Amino acid sequence: MKKKTMAWGCALLMGLTLTACGADASKFTGYIEDLDMQGAYSYYEDHIDSSKKKAELDQEISESMDGLYDKLVDQYIAGNLDSKKLSLFKQLASDAEFSETSGYSDFLQVLAYIDQSKQNYDTAMQYYDQKDYDAAIAYFGGVMQRDTVRYEEAQKTIEACRAEQSKQLVQDIQSQIQTKAFEEAHYKIEQLKNTDKEEADKLVTEYDAALKADADARLTSYFDAFDYEGAVGYLAQVTPLCYSSDLSDRQTQLADEFVVYVLKIADKDADAENYEGASAVVKQAMNALGQDNEKLSGAYDAYRSHLPVYLVDLDYMSCKNQVATHDTLEDNTGNMYHNALFMCYFYGNGKQYGEGSADYFINGKYATFSGTVAVPRGNANDSRSAYFEVYGDGKLLYTSPTMKNDSFPETFDIDISGVKVLKIYYPDSNGNAELATIYDGKLNPKEADKSSDSSEDNEE
Repeated sequence: MKKKTMAWGCALLMGLTLTACGADASKFTGYIEDLDMQGAYSYYEDHIDSSKKKAELDQEISESMDGLYDKLVDQYIAGNLDSKKLSLFKQLASDAEFSETSGYSDFLQVLAYIDQSKQNYDTAMQYYDQKDYDAAIAYFGGVMQRDTVRYEEAQKTIEACRAEQSKQLVQDIQSQIQTKAFEEAHYKIEQLKNTDKEEADKLVTEYDAALKADADARLTSYFDAFDYEGAVGYLAQVTPLCYSSDLSDRQTQLADEFVVYVLKIADKDADAENYEGASAVVKQAMNALGQDNEKLSGAYDAYRSHLPVYLVDLDYMSCKNQVATHDTLEDNTGNMYHNALFMCYFYGNGKQYGEGSADYFINGKYATFSGTVAVPRGNANDSRSAYFEVYGDGKLLYTSPTMKNDSFPETFDIDISGVKVLKIYYPDSNGNAELATIYDGKLNPKEADKSSDSSEDNEE
C-alpha cells in the first residue's frame, strides 16, 4: 500500500506515470543485482536532476533494495561481491540515503557474520591440518549455516575430526590399559562414549578385565604383607573406576577373602608341622584385621594346641604366697633362659621363706611337663638350698634335686597324661626357693589330629 501511495504522489507532483517512477528505481536495482555498481552509480547521478526528484528516487530505491539484500549476501559468500564493489555499494547507500535503513544495517551485520564465519573456517582448517581436532571442531562450530559455501564442508570435516578423535581415543585407551593407567583410561572411555558408544562399550569389557586382574595382583600383594588396611584403602580408590559391580561386591567380602587367603598360607606351615609359624601367621592376620574373627581365632587355637605352653603363660587356679617370673634369667653356669619361674615367699616377722605352691588347671590336654631346674647367677653366694615337687591331681609325680649354689642345671621331663590339675610345690626348707628356679618349664601337647587344622574347615 505504501509503494502505491508513493507512486501516485510521484505522478501528481512530477507529471509522470506510475510506471515511469518505478522504472527508475527498478533500473537502478537491476544494476545492483548484476553487481554493476559503477553502472548503478552513473544511472543514479543521471536521474537526480532536482532535489525533489532525488528524494522521490531515494525513497523508491530504499524500498526496492529490501528484496536484494539476500541476493547480495549470496554473491558475497560466493566471492562475487568483492571489496571494490562492496565499497562502491556502500557509497551508493550513503548517496541514495538508504544506509540508515534497518535492512541495510542488517545486511552489513550479516556480512560481518560471514566474515567471522570464513575466518572460523580458515582457522579450523589450520587446526585440522595440525591434527588438533578439538580446536578444529570448536572453530568449525563457528561456521554459519547461512555461509552456504563453507557450512556443509565444515559439517563434513567435523565428522572427520570426530572419527579421528575416536580413533586416537581408542589408541590412547588401549595404551593406558596396557600401562595400567586406569584412571586416565576411564576418563577417555567416557569421552569416547560421546562420539562412538559402540566402540566405547567394547573397550569397557577389555578395560574392566585388565582392572580386575590388576586388582587381584595388588590385593594379593597387600595380603602377603598383612596390610589389610592398605587393601581396603586401595579397593576403595579403584572401585569407582570399575564399570561392573565386581569390585564393589569384593569390597563387602574383603575381610572374608583376607581370612581365607591367610589360612591357606598358615596351613602350608601346619602341613610341614611348623605350628609355631602357622600360629604366628594367623596372629599377625588377627592384628591386621583389627576385629574379632571366629575363623582366625579357631585356627589360632587349633595351631597352638600342637605347641608347648610355658608355665609362666598360664594363669594359676590357686596360689599360696607368690609366683615370681622372669622373661630372661641367667643360671650359675652362664646359660641364659627365658620363661623362668619360682615361688617367692616373704612372711615378715623375721621369717623370709616358707612353703608355697601354685595349682594350674590343664584339663588333661598335655602329655608331659618338661624344663630345667637351675640356680640363678644372682644366688651364687647363697649358702642355703631349695627344691620343688610336682603333683598331678594330688599325686606326687616328681621331686627335683636339692639345689645349692654350686649345683649344675638338671633337666626334667614328667609324664602328665590325663592330669587335670598340676601343682608346683616348694616345701618350707628354710631356703630361698629361687635356688630351685624352673627354667623354660613347659607343658607339651599330645599328638593331635592335623586334619582338624585344615583351611577347608575354616572356609565352610
